Amino acid sequence: MATIKERQEVLVEEFEFFDEWMDKYNHIIEMGKSLDALPEEKKNDDLLVQGCQSKVWLHAEKSGDNVLFQADADAIIAKGIVAIQAHLHQVVSSGT
Repeated sequence: MATIKERQEVLVEEFEFFDEWMDKYNHIIEMGKSLDALPEEKKNDDLLVQGCQSKVWLHAEKSGDNVLFQADADAIIAKGIVAIQAHLHQVVSSGT
């Protein structure tokens, strides 16, 4: 399993491939489109990230020794940003 640092390095390399900001922006949007939608029953105020202009939901669930993250957003760029975070923290050991 790749570490967060290893995933981060791969992500940086992906974005270094693009010379233009608009290409980077479009890549973020495409990453958001690839993110699985959070089920409607999980889109509630308890999972809503406070302080965002867009609606962003973050769900964390413990599975064995791991923490699994799911995220969603109602705006395309916000969804791309949470897709990046979900990718970096796909499965994180809880240390138990």
